[in-house]
Amino acid sequence: MNEVHPGLIERQRTIAIAGCSYSHVIQCRAWLPDEVGAIAWFSFDNPGESPRIPIFSGSMSLPPSFSICGQQRYRTDAAIWSFREANRLATINWSKGRTLIEPAVKEFEDKAFEEIPAIEKRVVELVKDGKNEDAKKYVTAYTNSFAGAAMSRWQDMKVTLWGMFGRGF
Repeated sequence: MNEVHPGLIERQRTIAIAGCSYSHVIQCRAWLPDEVGAIAWFSFDNPGESPRIPIFSGSMSLPPSFSICGQQRYRTDAAIWSFREANRLATINWSKGRTLIEPAVKEFEDKAFEEIPAIEKRVVELVKDGKNEDAKKYVTAYTNSFAGAAMSRWQDMKVTLWGMFGRGF
């Protein structure tokens, strides 16, 4: 429409776009110990196609692949490419690709919502017992395990998508 009548429509950018490298939502809860009081719900690549990984404020480390930049080129050792490749393939034929991506995103969302209350309860108990370092190790292990499972799932979907589209999209 702007070609017909310049300035008619203001350009809008949605959050979920194919060119997004990461997104996050920070959830803060002052009533919980510092180790679990905040969660960064982090996702690589297109936030409409990637799972949110819960990174607790008490996490002491992340998988090594999180520290490798994959923005300038394809790198199998960069966490972003665990998600980006499957997401790009799914986007080429979204009517088919979404049948894999959307249920997987929901599965990881449900997993987090189901497991996090138990994580919080355990951390509260550890902190009450003065075991703050153990609480940090506990949330670090959970975050890293969750991230590893998500990356593995998207790698598996990449293979499935290549199989689906191997003879054309």
